[in-house]
Amino acid sequence: MELRIDLAPNCSLSPQGARLFFGSICLFSLPFSLFFALQGLWPVLLFWGLEMALLGLALRASMRRGRDTQTVLITDSQISLVTRSRRGAQKQEFARHWAKVRLRSSRLPQHPSRLMIESRGRAFEVGSFLTEEERCRLANRLRRMVGGIAESPPLEIDRTLEDPSR
Repeated sequence: MELRIDLAPNCSLSPQGARLFFGSICLFSLPFSLFFALQGLWPVLLFWGLEMALLGLALRASMRRGRDTQTVLITDSQISLVTRSRRGAQKQEFARHWAKVRLRSSRLPQHPSRLMIESRGRAFEVGSFLTEEERCRLANRLRRMVGGIAESPPLEIDRTLEDPSR
């Protein structure tokens, strides 16, 4: 028996929506910049161009990050973690019997916690793009599936965890 958990960031903005958003921001702010430039404050146009370029770069980075995925595959003997990003796929495997799930809180309140799977001196972060609440739920679910060190509970799929509305 095996359990598979697929994780992906919540990217509610489509590429077409991102282009529309960027274009509307440019078209909305350009008349104000032109007004001030015509009044003799021409550096406003330079700053407008810089601001729009930075906004475009930020949107592009956000859209790229939205395609990243992570898959957690738990079998009776091991845990496999596959992370797919623009840099390629990265795979980590841990012996389930020796693995431990840890949710490490940050020292700074504005930084998110980190969900780690650790075993024999190796650690790998899971769900870095999840919200704090989603990360806590995933940590609890993984703890039930993985167990503690030297403790591997049987893999029984809990159907109540699949539908959060129950």
